[in-house]
Amino acid sequence: MSTIRGFFAKVGRVHSVKGSPPVCRTIAGEARGRGRNHLEITVGAVPGMTQRRKAFVFFRVKDGRADLAASHPRYLFAFYRWLVEIRGKDPLSHWSRRGAFAPAFLWQRPVYDLYFAQSARSIRHLDRDEYVREMARSGFTHLEVNSLAFPEAAEEAVPGEIYPRFYTYLPALDQFTASFLNRGLYPAEYLRRNLARLKENAALARRYGLVPTLTCFEPRSVPEALLEKYPELRGCRVDHPFRSFKPRYNLAVGHPLVKRHYRDLIINLVRRVPDLGCLSVWTNDSGAGMEHTRSLYAGANGSAYLVREWSDEDVLARCAADNATGFLRLLRDAAAEHNPEFRVVTRLEPFGVEREFVLRGLGHGLDVEAPTLLAEGWESPYQHPRYKDSALGPFTIYNHEFSPAERLPMRKLQANGCRTHVMHAHGPVNNFEPLLGVPSPWLVREKLSAMRAAGVDYLSHFGGMAPPASVRWQPNHEVFRRFMFDPQEEPEHAVLEVARGFAGEDDAAMLVEAWRLTEQAIRGFMPNPLYFLWGVWYRIWIRPLVPDIAAIPAKARAYYERHLLATHHNPARADLSRDVLFNLMPKGVAAKAVTRIDRNALPPLDKARGLLLRQKEAEVFLDLRDRLDALRCWMTTRRNVAAWIAHVHGYLETTDGLARAAHRRSLSQMIRSEIANATALKKLLERTRTEVMAVSEEEETTFIYDDRFAGYLDRKIELMRKYGRRVPRIDPNIMWRVSNA
Repeated sequence: MSTIRGFFAKVGRVHSVKGSPPVCRTIAGEARGRGRNHLEITVGAVPGMTQRRKAFVFFRVKDGRADLAASHPRYLFAFYRWLVEIRGKDPLSHWSRRGAFAPAFLWQRPVYDLYFAQSARSIRHLDRDEYVREMARSGFTHLEVNSLAFPEAAEEAVPGEIYPRFYTYLPALDQFTASFLNRGLYPAEYLRRNLARLKENAALARRYGLVPTLTCFEPRSVPEALLEKYPELRGCRVDHPFRSFKPRYNLAVGHPLVKRHYRDLIINLVRRVPDLGCLSVWTNDSGAGMEHTRSLYAGANGSAYLVREWSDEDVLARCAADNATGFLRLLRDAAAEHNPEFRVVTRLEPFGVEREFVLRGLGHGLDVEAPTLLAEGWESPYQHPRYKDSALGPFTIYNHEFSPAERLPMRKLQANGCRTHVMHAHGPVNNFEPLLGVPSPWLVREKLSAMRAAGVDYLSHFGGMAPPASVRWQPNHEVFRRFMFDPQEEPEHAVLEVARGFAGEDDAAMLVEAWRLTEQAIRGFMPNPLYFLWGVWYRIWIRPLVPDIAAIPAKARAYYERHLLATHHNPARADLSRDVLFNLMPKGVAAKAVTRIDRNALPPLDKARGLLLRQKEAEVFLDLRDRLDALRCWMTTRRNVAAWIAHVHGYLETTDGLARAAHRRSLSQMIRSEIANATALKKLLERTRTEVMAVSEEEETTFIYDDRFAGYLDRKIELMRKYGRRVPRIDPNIMWRVSNA
């Protein structure tokens, strides 16, 4: 019986009309062989197709000829690979009349593509072409292309501060081109190389049919030299006063000259990359902000052009919102002169009292990006799948729900031409960083199903994927790609089919069981928000967990404090429950986390590891075994951080001798556990050939470790043995430290 795969194996002639998108040539190069079958590739309507859809894929085969088509190039490569790899065993008769059908989502767009474009882009084993091909194969429709060509951004620094580190990701428009206003401000070679990287990325996107996009923090701060030249153009202060040692200001975007400046910037980019499809604007963070908005780190502030001082809060909110949406509209209109389909998307969470006014100003190419429309700011109606009292941001694998109630506000926005791009995360960002390839396919499937049931068309995927050379088997993304063209597939069948593709028929059930136990462990894990989301930034895996961190000499701490995201006066340096003025995990919550991890996370994970130990030496099982060994070390460190918080603070908050003795015994137990854990991790890294964690091929940064990581574990173990018996102490005056006093 002839099958789809058999047909493609005998394709000898491939044709597409002149001027077809480059993805048609890409598919032709992969599909063309030595047989007699004929493949016609089309973007747009196919002759004889009766169904009218705004988005479709199409395949029909008869008498040695097949038509492969899609409404847009962004679906074509994924659909072609889906046919060959997933539906390859289908008899040709099944597709003789099938025709067109719609993909599950219209857009699956990555934002903050960690390892391709953003803060961990120096990861080793990254083959950029292979990465983009895998993104397209997995069902992504867009590619984030604004990436710096340098390890760091050209941001002026003050000794001892950390603020310039935030500028290395989601670079602003002025990092690629100049306008009449800032020409000469950045070195020409810096701009040239950054723009060349952006264009190279866009060319890769084009090769596989993906739409090139930008994700920028805007309006971002500008060098002080520009504001000294044009003092009237000073906008709002955008830096975080606890992380910077000098104020950063952006431009007053309501001023005509600044409007002209931004118009020049976006037009210069769209002229060079005409198929840029959209710009996602993130604001009020990482050196960017909208004037007079309440969520600016330094408080609502801005230029004199928008609102009279001492105005009522509603007046301030309306003016701030009108200024923000006016800025977005300016970018949309300027880009649309060269690409009428260009859209501008903005993150909704930074807007509080301004939120409703911002929403009123969106529409007709101005879209919103958020994990939910049912809550304001950074709040979320969605909870941890097991622990309803566990506070965790919505940008993680744990955000597995999406309420049908979201449909109504989405429809209201859509009536004005404003699309809702729902943010979700099942890749590497915010999920067990710096680990690679942690499987949780059912959580992925639950979220995709819930979003589709609620009528979501546009997905904003936080994070991209791990480099294919580092993670050969990625079940999360395989479930993701299967859903794109077959959302009705039964979830258990989907996961089993993925396992069959990885391990073969005989071993598939065992692989599914290992994934199921792993996901049970993940659902049983109670995260600390700071170290779950930004554990690399805070160097939590290589820091010595001792009762008095300040007792370690500064020189001995330098190996991890050099890239720690904490200035010398940030309480995070001495207190693992704190960051700036936040207390992110009180001792009672920490004690609960220890118990829950011990009872509900580590046992199923150990069971999964035990199951894999009994398997034959198939490569897929060895790979997963090493990843689960790394995951256990990762979870154990977070468990021990929670124990540190519970018992250091517990000791300091009581004067009862028996209670203090109990806390010290628990701390001693934690220290023994963490020393053994660090030793196990080091041995794993020495023996494994599996790329279990992200490692930079260049120098270490705040956002990624380098190949000195194992050596750092040795230092951690040494310091824990040396200082582990100290009396618990947290310097209460660390916040008042002055660097040169």
